[in-house]
Amino acid sequence: MVYSEVRNRFAGLDAAGVSAYRAFDAGAQVEDLRFSGNDQGLTSAASDALEAIHALSQGGFPGEGGPEAWPALDPSSCEDPATATVEIDGIPVSLHYPSGESERRCQDYFRNCPPTGRPPRCCLSAQPEKNAWVIRVNGREFLTLEREHQIGLGLMHAARALLYAEGDYDIAFHAAMVAHGNRGIMLCAPRECGKSTLAAYLVAQGFELLADEPALLHLDTWSVQALRLPISLKQGSWSSLREHWPQLAEAPVHVRSDGTKICLAHPTDEHRSTAPRRVTQLVFPHYGASSVPHAESLLPLHTLRLLSDGGMLLAKHFARDDFETFLKWVCVTPAYKLEYPSLQEACTLLRQIDRNSARPQI
Repeated sequence: MVYSEVRNRFAGLDAAGVSAYRAFDAGAQVEDLRFSGNDQGLTSAASDALEAIHALSQGGFPGEGGPEAWPALDPSSCEDPATATVEIDGIPVSLHYPSGESERRCQDYFRNCPPTGRPPRCCLSAQPEKNAWVIRVNGREFLTLEREHQIGLGLMHAARALLYAEGDYDIAFHAAMVAHGNRGIMLCAPRECGKSTLAAYLVAQGFELLADEPALLHLDTWSVQALRLPISLKQGSWSSLREHWPQLAEAPVHVRSDGTKICLAHPTDEHRSTAPRRVTQLVFPHYGASSVPHAESLLPLHTLRLLSDGGMLLAKHFARDDFETFLKWVCVTPAYKLEYPSLQEACTLLRQIDRNSARPQI
């Protein structure tokens, strides 16, 4: 692992990458390795990787498109009476959205956020402008949307950006978090891998929901913050979940810019955790209709790579001690790669993992 306190980032290298890094650290140049033992040189991709490793050896990290700096609150953006003022993870937020047909969509994501009388720290608004709708954050344009039925999702994305920028955490993961008994399971995967669908199914089977992107990890307790926010479900999962979530039949339908339809599932209070829960297992789920049900235990370096690939953001205050604590957390937290052809099989595999983890080690 290569870590930069200046850039507050880390990068992982495989065995070949480590060899190249050591060579550069000893004074070698890119050209020395590019043709080493190979008269034809490296492929374009391998050459680019070598350039990146050389940059790492010199303290330079490749560019990363993280969230933009959160704009300061513009008092004028909150002059008009707010449609609602709620708390999102303890942050008082003023919401402004149109009444009428789109009002239900705009309220949908924030439905279970508690109201507050505290002065807002942030203002999120959806306003018509010419032939489009503009989502603004503290008066600054955040998104421009062509269709009115997209503004509910626009406000959702603005709220998630708020959590990444202003939330209380050490590391934010693109992950869902559920709990059962004394087990806290973080479901980590890139988009389109089915983790939200699996989280919704597990909640219907008696698990508690803590979060469905982002999962905000606190390193001092190795726990994830409980958020009173819904599960985002794409249309392809509705039929398999409607039996367990009958509310989906009446839920507002949101439409992404690519045409994908989304519904938000709101767990009841009895299916929602209200306090942070310790992460006892990391699970990387992947649905495949023809998959053979399989749970594979992962080594820490493989876990670290999958966490990075799935999406994670280090907090602004992150320091070297935090990085070492994070590595310890990865090393001691059991992690599994889960392949499954159905939600029922996934639940069975997770319960089997629980039973195996509970057995005394001999």
